[in-house]
Order: sequence, then structure tokens, then C-alpha cells
Amino acid sequence: MRKFLTCFLLGFLAVGARAQEPYPQLGAKLDEYFVALLGESAEVQSRECDYLISSTQDSLVRQYVALKIYDHYLQSQVMGDDAVAVHIAQKWFLSGEIAMKSSGDYFNAQLFTEFNKSSLIGADAPVLSLMDPSGKAVRVPAKGVWSVIYFYDTSCSSCKVETPRLNAFVQEGEYPLQVFAVYVGASDEAWAAYRESFPGVTHVWDPEIDADWQRLYGVLQTPRMFLVNPSGVIVGRHLDTPALRTLLGKEFSSASYVYGEPSVMQRYEHFFVPYGDTIRVSHVMDVADYLAARTFGEGNIDAFKQVEGDFLYFLSSQKKEVFRDAVAPFVQKYIAGLPDVWTTEADKAQVVSLGEMLTELSGRTPPGSPVPDLKVRGVLRRKPCLFARGSRSGVFSLRRLKGDPAYLVFYSPACQVCKEMLGALDKLLKENRRARVLLVDMDALLTDFPEEGGLLLDTFDLSALPQIIELDRIGIVKHRYLSF
Repeated sequence: MRKFLTCFLLGFLAVGARAQEPYPQLGAKLDEYFVALLGESAEVQSRECDYLISSTQDSLVRQYVALKIYDHYLQSQVMGDDAVAVHIAQKWFLSGEIAMKSSGDYFNAQLFTEFNKSSLIGADAPVLSLMDPSGKAVRVPAKGVWSVIYFYDTSCSSCKVETPRLNAFVQEGEYPLQVFAVYVGASDEAWAAYRESFPGVTHVWDPEIDADWQRLYGVLQTPRMFLVNPSGVIVGRHLDTPALRTLLGKEFSSASYVYGEPSVMQRYEHFFVPYGDTIRVSHVMDVADYLAARTFGEGNIDAFKQVEGDFLYFLSSQKKEVFRDAVAPFVQKYIAGLPDVWTTEADKAQVVSLGEMLTELSGRTPPGSPVPDLKVRGVLRRKPCLFARGSRSGVFSLRRLKGDPAYLVFYSPACQVCKEMLGALDKLLKENRRARVLLVDMDALLTDFPEEGGLLLDTFDLSALPQIIELDRIGIVKHRYLSF
């Protein structure tokens, strides 16, 4: 729908200057386009609008389109749309690219931009130093906790409605919040009386107006309410109490979901049974695509986050090389590639950070890369017995680990799977006398030679042991995450 409207509008803009009265029809099509953009991030909407404006050749039509877009987002009641208005004002009008209708309009755009650009959704919340009733300085917002910043005045009629609603919500104690009630007036007596009816919050003010909160938070009228997450990022602005409740419910909804439940992991295993030993990375991505189509494709974002988050945990738990090789493309497509979906603190802590970590680990010495030119302490195995002739302890150059094939094995003696692997290693060496295996005891290395052990941890993915890496005859990594 949006793609069709974009093409239609571009064609319309190309002939707009020659038509007698194109603007009413163009305006109607732009209204349709705004509807098609609903739900997209401010960044995406800004980029789409820039494309339309820059594609308009006639100067009058271009001015009309830019003003129409600016007015739409300026007046929109959708939280976050004001970021698009700020972007359009800065890029097209305040830069001088397109003229506004009058100097008054230009001044109003300047004022709007200056009083909104610092407190947009997704921006770092401006830090204020305000005073509590005793005169002690208070940092607003607080560090590392959810903060509500509520600007009010004792003489504001709307505040007299909003304050009791917010007070009742605070008393419920449903969410872990620190609420800052910021009095914007200068009457100590009026403030003291108001505080008595508003318990359970941190009361602060700025009687000398030194903190520049009017401009930083765009407080030209009251009440004004903002929600700031523990990372100090604004996630809600110009809220009322019902909107605050809804937003917090959304932010905390995924916090209670536990990813990686055993029963879910078992269900995912069943997806791959039909592939057997022929499974490829493309098959793994086919399953991820299927899950996305049944959730995201049908507009169920919460279900999408659950199934794809679980799928990431499934991939991270698997030992087979194919699953670990699928991590990077999966994360790129469904986690890093959809930043507007994974927006809550729970998302970032449980899914996004895990995806980033797994991607970084999978990028360490991947297949096709030469083995790093390191010298490593270990045991070189050529024959079945670990301590018999044919085994040699010492410091070995990985680039000179010649074999047909050659294996680099990192293990821990305390690991049961590692013990089973060492037993299977005997059989491998019996069957192939040309094979070479370098065994590296990570426990001993980290204890006796911590710097050398740390270098290996930074070079290879050793998040789970044993880690078995196969090299070809010239020292190129062929496979990882193998098992004997």
C-alpha cells in the first residue's frame, strides 16, 4: 500500500505544477500516505517524507508538500510524531531550503524546534539539578531506575485534575518508579500546601529558573509528563496518567516472559528432525521466516518477539555447527534488523544483548579465515594414547599444525562432555594416522598462564567447551563446533 502510494504521489508531483488546481487532490493523497505510514518509527517516516519532498521539482508544489507534511506531524496526537515535525523544520525550513509562508511561521518553527528537540522520544533525557523543599540539590531524572518527570503548577486547572490521577496511580505501586513532581511556580507557601496532598513522590522546584527546564523539556504549559527508562532515554512524553499506565504496561509486558523454556526448546528441535544430517543454514532461516510470517506477518508483534526471542535462545543452546553459523544472519534479519520492535528494557537485556554477544563470538576466527599465528601450550596427539609415544607436550605454533586433517581442541578436564570427546579422539586417530590434534587444557592455561588463556578467549569462541576446530593443510579454518 505505502509503496503504491509513493509511486502514485511521485507521478502526481511530476505534473502538479501544470494542472490547474492540483493541491486539493494532492492533499487528499498525502492524507492517505500519512495513514499508510502509521506505526512506522519517526526515523522511517522522516526518511519517507524527505524522499517525497526532494522528488518534487516545482518550487510551489514542493513548498505545499513540505508545509502539508510539517503541519500534519505538528498537529498529530500520536506520541513520537513531533520528532518528524522537528526533523522537517530543521532540514527543509530552518535550513533555508524551502521558504515558509511568512516570517511569523518561520519564527514559530524556530520556537517549536528549540523547545522540543532535546526531549524527543528516544533522546537522552536532559539532566536537571533541582531543589527539594530543604534546598538540597536533586538530580532529575534518577540514574538506573524508571523515572516519571511531572511538571505542574498549583494554579493550573488541568493540573488539579491530573495530579490526583497520578497520585492514585503512584499509590497503587504497580511499577518500580521514582516520580519527580516539578513545581514550576515560585510561591513557597502554595507549593508547601500542594505537597501535602501529593505524597509518595520526590518534590522539587527551581524558583530562580536556573536549570533551563522550560527549553530542555519544552514546558510552555502545564501539566507536562515524561517517562524515562533506567538507561536515561525518554520513552514517553506529553503523557497523561492513563497513557503512562498503558506505556508502562507495554514496557514491562515482556519482562515477565522467560525465554528458553525447555518445553519450547524441544518444540524447536522437532522442526529440524526431517532434515537429519542434510540440514543447512538456509533451512534454519526457513524456520525463522516461517515463525515471522505467522506472527509479525499477521501484525502480532508480541507473539513475534516471543517466538523469535526463543529461537535465538534455541540457536545459542545448540552444539551443531550449522545452528551456530545461522546465528549471525538470524540476528541481522530479525533482531538488529528490526530495532523498532525490540525497544523495551527487557528486550534489550534478554534478546538484543544476547544477539550482539553471539554475533561477536561467531565472528571470531570463522570458517575460511586463516588460523591466527599464535603459539599455544598443549599436547600434540598423533597416536591413540595421551601419554604414550606419539604424544608430545610443549608450545606449538598454530600455523604449523600440519595434518590431514588437523584439529585444534580446547577442553576442560572437569567437563563430562570433554571426557567423552577425549575417548572418541582415540578412535579418530586410530582410523586416520595422518590426523593431528592439538589438545589445549583451558583450565590449566587460565590458571598457570592467564595472559595466554585470555588471548585465546579473545581469539576463538570458547563460550562452551569442548570447542573443536578443523583446519586444512595450509591452516585455513574449515569447521567449528565439531564433535568426535
